[in-house]
Amino acid sequence: MTQGNVTIDPLSPASPVDNPEIKEVLDLTTGEYLSVKELIRSFRYDHLIAERVKVRSALSAAPLYKCATCPSAVYLVSTPEKRFFFRHRQEDGSCPSQTRGALNQDDIRARKYHGLRESEPHKRIKRLIERSLLADPAFQADSILQEKRWYVSDDWTQWRQPDVQAIRIGRRIAFEAQLSTTFLDVVVGRRDDYRRGGAQLIWIMAGFDPAYRRLTTDDILFSNNSNVFVVDDETCSLSEAKQEFHLRCFYREPYRGRDAVKERWAEQIASFSELTMESETQRTFFFDFEKAEKELWAAIDAELRAAFFAFWNGDTVRDSLQPWTSLHQKLAARGVPIPERSDGNSSFSTMVHGLLSAFKGEPVGWQFHKLVQVAHHIAEMYPQHILAFGHALAIAKAQDKIDSQDSKGRWQRRSRKLKESLQQGDPRIMPDPEWLAALCFLFPEVGSRVTRFLARVAEQPNAVHGAPLGALNDST
Repeated sequence: MTQGNVTIDPLSPASPVDNPEIKEVLDLTTGEYLSVKELIRSFRYDHLIAERVKVRSALSAAPLYKCATCPSAVYLVSTPEKRFFFRHRQEDGSCPSQTRGALNQDDIRARKYHGLRESEPHKRIKRLIERSLLADPAFQADSILQEKRWYVSDDWTQWRQPDVQAIRIGRRIAFEAQLSTTFLDVVVGRRDDYRRGGAQLIWIMAGFDPAYRRLTTDDILFSNNSNVFVVDDETCSLSEAKQEFHLRCFYREPYRGRDAVKERWAEQIASFSELTMESETQRTFFFDFEKAEKELWAAIDAELRAAFFAFWNGDTVRDSLQPWTSLHQKLAARGVPIPERSDGNSSFSTMVHGLLSAFKGEPVGWQFHKLVQVAHHIAEMYPQHILAFGHALAIAKAQDKIDSQDSKGRWQRRSRKLKESLQQGDPRIMPDPEWLAALCFLFPEVGSRVTRFLARVAEQPNAVHGAPLGALNDST
């Protein structure tokens, strides 16, 4: 085994280098300047690997990040210890941040990649893939070719030469052998070219050890829904015996561990017909890791949300700190801050009581007798929650109830002024960022609408058109 490789737990936080040359980047999607170290640490390792592939893919057409101190686009690279930093796409010496040497690691790995393409291990993988395909009548026999040019567009200068190519039920598929030094530019470039040509790219390995993964393997694994494929003597023999192409699939399998999602590695030999192929993302997978992980977290979050409201509504004992402390800790682990005490923050309490009142159609948590009184109280005392309250009214279709209680039109006049203030970007009425995460977690539909509004404000800070506060007196 080659020494020096570092294998990272996919669920662990990504790590930046201690002293990156490029310390800040401009996020070209949001227009924000970001600390490189903070940005990298904000990602889980597997998510950063997927982001690294996405950044590299977008580098030529529409870069996602640029250097904060020069015009050059940047992309993510790693040290051998899998600690990350940004590198200039082009470097002419004008920027104080110098990220390239005379021959950088990218150049070295690229040369290694092209040198290995004619090695015996590489030839062996191609032979096994070809034998497996020829055994399966679903693949058009005369389309199964090794190392033949494949024109990916009408432009005859645009071509690739996949290790093995084939057509299955009218679908063109390119199989590439993943070598130990497969270069990220190769992964991204081939994926993008085959997508443009209406084909599917599938990377095949000679073997896989979850406990010993190179970064080049992670680039393929985590951008492919945490699935990798191996073709070996056993799968090839099985393909020939069953007359259907079989592959060995290694994948991450999430499972529930009390209040968190854990994972384990799984392995299964699967027939090609059992795989899911996504043309746009160029992903091919046997097990849908992303879907399974989301479903597990959704179940955990639903239970945690129910426990919160059971406590808040008095269905559990509130004279003890222990239940709230437990909720506080569990929500903090999900990145959702709440007050340390249930009665410790009046703004938070108003937000929760106000939205519960809107959804119930009557006051909750106050001695008011009418829903319109709740609306006036929030507008006067905590206007930062009036937008969320308005969305809750719209979702619950409770606006008619407020209108029926507004006999003198006082709320109609007030809501009109509030809407004007919101459209003008009045900071006093902008949603409270301190409790935005809690809003999104406890009231997801309301939270998503408020978040979309804030995104529009960020895009056009001086022109907030169609402000959703109209929910207070008309539909949105």
